Amino acid sequence: MKKITEILKEKKFTISVEIVPPRNGTDPNELFGKLHKIRNRVDFLSVTKGAGGSLRGGTLPISYLVKEKYGINTIAHFVCRERTKEEIENELCDLNYLNIKNILALRGDPPAMSNEEWRGEYKYAYLLVKQIAEMNKGRYLPRKGQDENFREGMKTDFCIIVAGHPEDPIEEEIKHMKCKADAGAEVIITQMVFSFEEYKKYAESLKKNGIKLPALAGIRPLTSLQQAESTEKFFGLKVCNELKKGLAKGGRDFGMKYCAEMIRKLRNYGALGAHLFILNEIDLTLELLDMV
Repeated sequence: MKKITEILKEKKFTISVEIVPPRNGTDPNELFGKLHKIRNRVDFLSVTKGAGGSLRGGTLPISYLVKEKYGINTIAHFVCRERTKEEIENELCDLNYLNIKNILALRGDPPAMSNEEWRGEYKYAYLLVKQIAEMNKGRYLPRKGQDENFREGMKTDFCIIVAGHPEDPIEEEIKHMKCKADAGAEVIITQMVFSFEEYKKYAESLKKNGIKLPALAGIRPLTSLQQAESTEKFFGLKVCNELKKGLAKGGRDFGMKYCAEMIRKLRNYGALGAHLFILNEIDLTLELLDMV
């Protein structure tokens, strides 16, 4: 399996997608039966990790099987919410045994519509990044009563990817991103952005503040005004007025053309890639890629 940093060095512009594990109890072949269609169309894909209580297992086996069955490089989402650092190390070892090289290190959120209090060892994603980076140096958690600071072991070779948040106040985001970069992050995938200008402003703010990590633009193709409004409500994001007005008048046709043009602008600007949040809509993805 190739690391994302290696793929970014090989290609000027990457296209990747994010897929969601099926709801528990759903036949996984409903997903696997579609993935062969994008085998030669995307550079890699990421597999989400369901929030606690969301009842979506499968991140680890899907990340492994996609690579084994279809030869598509994968990123496994990994959250520190609800985990001790010992549990984190054990699960990271599972990924290492399966040769899953790419990890999107996330704090994790509570289930939708939940007011759960925080549970877990780390309250911030940069602490998870730091633990993964320590394993890459061959430093493991000390055994109680046997080791002092850390236990030496084999060096892992994880590529550490983190989430970027253009929707947050930029001063706050820069502070958080510097913590992640200093801890060992190597690549950024942004939360959904809905205009080229939104991405450009974010990327230039990173550069201006000395953060040199490559930032892939996270894009959600929208095909209706209702979908845009539900996206705003569910994710707490702002969809730009130009897109919402266009969807109100032109619907799916406008949304697809708008997204394709946004990808072209990103490529011409010099962005390193577009990461599509497709919610397993494989046929829509193929149509969009044909347009681009």
